[in-house]
Amino acid sequence: MLKIDKSFVMDMLIDTQDKEIVDAVIHLGQSLGLRLVAEGIESEAHSKELLAMGCEEGQGYLFCKPLPIKAFKDYVAELTATRSK
Repeated sequence: MLKIDKSFVMDMLIDTQDKEIVDAVIHLGQSLGLRLVAEGIESEAHSKELLAMGCEEGQGYLFCKPLPIKAFKDYVAELTATRSK
């Protein structure tokens, strides 16, 4: 797995150098056959751009804020129940 640091993801929509770094990391990960995970996804725009660039996994406040373990387990159980319907 190769993670793309949130410091690059955060400004990639407004900073061309950050976007080029993200693109380079994605291409490197793909060429090595690694799973890619982008950190710090906080908006739909970030999520859509990363998907278009080839990064299919991400983490960040857009999906869920950090949770205590009990709340996390409840959250996962709810997601699992919703998807199995």
